[in-house]
Amino acid sequence: MLDAALASTETDDGVRLSLRIENAGSEPVTLDFRTGQRAEFTAYPADEGAEGAAADGDDPVWRYGAGRMFTQALGSEAIGPGEAVGYEATWRDPPSGTYRVVGEATATDRDVRAETVVAVE
Repeated sequence: MLDAALASTETDDGVRLSLRIENAGSEPVTLDFRTGQRAEFTAYPADEGAEGAAADGDDPVWRYGAGRMFTQALGSEAIGPGEAVGYEATWRDPPSGTYRVVGEATATDRDVRAETVVAVE
């Protein structure tokens, strides 16, 4: 069983995002990837009337992988019981506002994701 948590920290040049994935089970888990990208981070406008949840159909304001190139090689990452892996990205110079940010592993065989609300001043 994999547990995911997403944390955000405001920095001088933007918002640093950290996705932590922990194996809470008793058996090793392997994440398989199609490219060198291990995680995707996506920011959506927050709908203040729905406790930070984005409204259905909202387009992303920012996506980490947009416009980036990743190695086109298969890869995998094993996570042992009680172990964790982390992935980070920085959203540089985001516009002011409140956002729902989703961090997810780009693994082909697992749906591992976490969300957080980020307020940018």
